[in-house]
Amino acid sequence: MRKIILIAILTSIFQLNLIADDKIGMTNEFGLQITGSYDYNEPEFMHNKSELQDHWSDNFGLVYNFKNSFLLNDFLTEFELDADFRRIKYDYWSDQSGTDEDLRNDTFNLRALYGFQLTDKLMLKSGLGYRSLKDPGGGTFTSTGAFAYDRIQEYRYIPILAELNMPINSIDGKLKLEYDHVFYGYNASLLSVGGGANKDLHFRNDDGYMVKASYKIPYEGFHLEPYYEFQSIEESTVTGSSQEPSNTTDEFGIKLTKKLGDNKLTSISKAKRISKISDNYYFGFGLMQTEVDSGFSAPTGTTAIDEKDWGQQLFAGINLNEYLDLEFAFNKFGETIMSCNNADTVVTDGKYNQGANSAGSTLTCGANNISVNIHSNSLSAALKPKFDVAVNNALDVSVFGTIGVTQWDQSETTLTAGTATSVANYSGHDPFYGIGVTAQQNALSFSFEFEEHDMYYDAKAIGTSISYKF
Repeated sequence: MRKIILIAILTSIFQLNLIADDKIGMTNEFGLQITGSYDYNEPEFMHNKSELQDHWSDNFGLVYNFKNSFLLNDFLTEFELDADFRRIKYDYWSDQSGTDEDLRNDTFNLRALYGFQLTDKLMLKSGLGYRSLKDPGGGTFTSTGAFAYDRIQEYRYIPILAELNMPINSIDGKLKLEYDHVFYGYNASLLSVGGGANKDLHFRNDDGYMVKASYKIPYEGFHLEPYYEFQSIEESTVTGSSQEPSNTTDEFGIKLTKKLGDNKLTSISKAKRISKISDNYYFGFGLMQTEVDSGFSAPTGTTAIDEKDWGQQLFAGINLNEYLDLEFAFNKFGETIMSCNNADTVVTDGKYNQGANSAGSTLTCGANNISVNIHSNSLSAALKPKFDVAVNNALDVSVFGTIGVTQWDQSETTLTAGTATSVANYSGHDPFYGIGVTAQQNALSFSFEFEEHDMYYDAKAIGTSISYKF
C-alpha cells in the first residue's frame, strides 16, 4: 500500500512550470497541546481511556517545530524538524486485572522531514520518525490486587506527509494528512520496578502503522490546530510464554502555537512547480453501517451472532479529470461479536482460530460468558470513475464506481470473561469495489455508497459521507 500511494502520486509528475510569490528562510514554532480524548485498546482484554472533561488540567503537552525553506535546482523545498511531548492522565480497565484510576503516561515524538512543493496547494514530505511512550505504573495495585509495572513502547517509522493549502471561506487553513509505516518496535514490561518479584520482559514489534490528520487555522498571530491520530500495532514476538497483544490508539486534541520568523522570510519569484498534476483536492468524513462476516452460523442455545456495527471513514482525493478521481481512505469497520454459554454450539466456515477447524465443523462452548470479537481496519487507494446524471445551477448529481486496493488488519479475540483471553491477528492486501451517488453544491458534496471489501473476514459497508472540495 505504501508503494501504491507513492506511485499513484508520483507517476503524474512531469513538465515544469514557473510561478511566483514563494518564500524561503527559517521559522520556529512553539506552543501547547491539549489531548481531548485518548483510547489505548487491546481489544476485549484491557484499555486506557481519558476524556478531557475528567482530566481538564492534566492532559497537556508542548510542541516545537523548525522549518527551513530553500531552493534546490529552482524547486521550492523544505526541511522540517518536529517534536512534541504530551502527558495524559487516564483510567485503566482489564478483563482479568481489574481497574485503576488517575494513572499517567508520557509520550515523546520526534520527526525529521524533507519535501518538495509539487503544486500551488500541495507539498509532499517524508523522512524518519521516533515515538516513545512510558507508563510509570510500577509499585501500584489494581482493584483486584494485581501488581502494576512500568511499560515502555518505542517505535521508529517512515512518515509520508501531504500538506495542502485548504481555504474554507475566509479561513486560510492548511490540511495535513499523514501515513506512518512502523518498521521497528520495542516493548518492555518492567515487572521488577516498584518491588515486583518477576523478571523484566522485552519484546520486538516491527509491524504497524499510524494515520494522522489535522487542520491548521491562523488566528490573531497564532495557530489553532485540531488533530486526530490513530495507531495500529500488531502482536509482538514471544518472550518465554508472554507476548504483547495487538493494540490500537485513538487520540483527538488541539494544538495552540505561535510561529516566529515569518516576517524575516525572503520572497522569491522563480520557484518551479509540477504542471501536470491537478490542483483540485477534496477531504471528508463518512459514517458506515458495516457487516463483517464472522463465518459462524447455525447457533444453538443462547448463542448470539451480531455482525453489524457502525464504522467511520476518513478520506481525501484528487480530481484527475472531470470523469475520474483518485482517493485514499482510512476505514474503521467496527466490531463483530459471537457470544455463547456452556454447551451452546455454532458452525464455523473454517476461518476461525486461524483455520484450526475445517469448514462445516460444529464448535461447542466449554464455559459461560465466552465471546469472539472481530475488529477490522483498513487503508485504501482507489480510482473512482464518475458520470453526471443531473446538472443545474445549484446542484450537480453524479454516479460513480469505486475499484481499489486495501491494506487491512483484523484482530480476533476469544474471551472467557474474567478467565482467559487469546488473540489471533490477520493482515493483507486485497481488492475492494463499490458504487454510489454524489450530490455536489458549490464546494460541498454529499455521497451515498455501497462497498465490498475482500479481507480474511470479508466486509460490506453502506455509508454516507460529506466532503469539501478546495
